[in-house]
Amino acid sequence: MAFDLNAYETVAERLQRAHSDHADLRIITEIVDIVRDPQTLRPLQYIVKASVYYGDLLKAVDYAEEMVGSSPVNKYSALENCSTSAAGRALSMAGYLGVDPNSKKPTRPTRNEMEKVERAKSADTKPALVVKVPTPEETAKAASLIPTVADITTKAELKTLYNENASILEVRVDGVTLLDAINKRLVQL
Repeated sequence: MAFDLNAYETVAERLQRAHSDHADLRIITEIVDIVRDPQTLRPLQYIVKASVYYGDLLKAVDYAEEMVGSSPVNKYSALENCSTSAAGRALSMAGYLGVDPNSKKPTRPTRNEMEKVERAKSADTKPALVVKVPTPEETAKAASLIPTVADITTKAELKTLYNENASILEVRVDGVTLLDAINKRLVQL
């Protein structure tokens, strides 16, 4: 049988049902972890916890994770997507399961979760993200070049420096990359 996203309820639909049943419903989400690229410090993965309360009574807790860039929406909104997924999972733990329109049986996953399953299946055919860790030599070279960028007087010299050192442009030294220094100097020129 083919996979059908329409057989799954959205988190918004579950949330609306829960609010109509419990005027005192509260969902609190919190970031549990952010995994960052060691060089750029950009987020790679978010893990979010969601807690469902009826008034002051804790009813359910669940977690979700999202990888930045794993889908078009996660390219720019992975944290928001992760928070929504965690809330949907916690709502299902609190008894707000979806209903499969074909079988009329309760189903725990939300549409958001099943979209993630589909992304994971298609990601199996894609190459894994490779994070390049610079060698000590690359780090030393970048560290020696970054301070010299301020002395460059022409855009042509900047372009040459850029082209000759393309492999170490993103090496971070004390929070700054060679590319950062070049771009800063380019604006000054």
